[in-house]
This record gives sequence, structure tokens and C-alpha cells, in this order.
Amino acid sequence: MKKEMIKTSLILMIYTLVAGLALSVVYKLTEVRITEAEMENVIKSMELLLTDEKGSNLVSSEEIKRKVIEERKNAGKEIYTNGVGTVVSPVYEFKANHATYYVLVGYAVGYGGKVITMAAFEKNEDLRLRAIKVLDYSQETPGLGAKIAEDEVQQRFYPIPSSGLEKGLKVDKDAGKTVTDPEISKSEGVVKVSDVMTGATITPRAVANSINAMYEYLKKEYLK
Repeated sequence: MKKEMIKTSLILMIYTLVAGLALSVVYKLTEVRITEAEMENVIKSMELLLTDEKGSNLVSSEEIKRKVIEERKNAGKEIYTNGVGTVVSPVYEFKANHATYYVLVGYAVGYGGKVITMAAFEKNEDLRLRAIKVLDYSQETPGLGAKIAEDEVQQRFYPIPSSGLEKGLKVDKDAGKTVTDPEISKSEGVVKVSDVMTGATITPRAVANSINAMYEYLKKEYLK
């Protein structure tokens, strides 16, 4: 009886060990694939932001990929916050066409959680916002805040000249003014979204707050 109990215990222990090893292998494989997928998403988003109006790459895909791989160990660390928006590492810097491009990722709290945005800034004579891509809005309300995923909405946030960035970006409802021309309002730091995101202010406000934090970090910390 005692021998049978020992035998059963040993068998169970072996099964548990094998199962644990199998789970560990599956976890490692899954973790690698998730990391690769996240990197690919970052690379594709960055390529999109660093494409000019004619569809030409301002920075080569190879250079972007090299930078992302080079900086992957530093990715995701919080490096700046103004109490509303937060910037995470790293800052990707590229020089091309007599200009310097900075790509950053930041977030602010939306309706359901973090709204994560990637932004490309261009520095020539001054510093301006070139383009943005909202990376994560998964907790925003479908049909309302989740409309931030639409290209038509995101394009309202750029380009923004230095004059608008210095005043601090605001969505039109927060600015307390009626905006008739979305392009002219950008020079004043006002983004018109009320007509394309009716009833949803919190999510676009989160995008504006994250852009403000990224701009502040560049001006106050990175470029000082």
C-alpha cells in the first residue's frame, strides 16, 4: 500500500513537472510572438507618420526598423508627465531632408482607460507636429470615443505649427469657441472634432493631452 502511494506520488510529480515545462515553453513562444507583433506595429505606424504628402518615405524602412530594434530594451518606460499626459521611452530621432524628425509615444486617460498615441514632430526652423497615429483606444466606447480610430478624426490633429503647440492643444469644446475652419484653428492650438465625434469629448481630449505632454518633453527636457 505504501509502495503504491509512493508510485502514484512520483507519477503525479512527473506529470506536473512535464506540464509545467510545456506551459513554460508555450508561454515563451507566445511572449516572443507578441513582442514581435508589437514591434511590427510600431514600425508600420512610424513608417506611416514619416511619409510625405506624395507618399514617399522621409526615412527608409530599414533605418526605422534598425532604430526600433536598437531601442527595444528601453521601450515603455515613463520618462515624463505633466500630471495629465505621460510620455514613454524611447524618443526616436531621425535626420533627413535638412530636418530632424522626432517620434514619441504618449498616453492620457480617456473614457475607459489609457488612450495611447504616437506622434511625429518635425524640427526645421521651428518645431511642429507632423502627424499622429492612435495606437490603442481599446477601452473607449464603440460608436463614440472609439471613432478616434478613424483617419478623418485623427487627421484633425495635424499638422500643428509651433504657434498652436505653444498655446497647448485643445479640442474645440474645451476651447470654448466655435470653429469654422479646422485648418486656421490649428494655428491657435484648437482641434475641431465636435462635428466628427458628436457626443464624445473625453477621448479626443486624451489625444490632445498626450500630444501636449510629448511637445513639453521635447522642449523642456530633450532639446534644452
